[in-house]
Amino acid sequence: MKKLRIRIVEFVEKAEGKWKSLATKQQRSFTKIFFTAYTMLTILTVIHLWSKGSESRAILSVGHINNIPKEIKMRYQPPENSVSSSTHKTSP
Repeated sequence: MKKLRIRIVEFVEKAEGKWKSLATKQQRSFTKIFFTAYTMLTILTVIHLWSKGSESRAILSVGHINNIPKEIKMRYQPPENSVSSSTHKTSP
């Protein structure tokens, strides 16, 4: 875990060094390009989900489970001498 953390820190420092070595104009243009790509991807995703959502109106119906099916067997069985059925008297 420690080696992984060290590698991540080294990678981030190396990437920061490369970023800072770029000219300010290049940094601004890269930032604009990444922001534009992110915005376009977000807009396309929202449009896709909106168009898919209007096509399918099926709503999943979820109800209360009344009982456990007989095929399912419980693995845990409570001990015979449980706390509630203890024969020891407790003081109030």
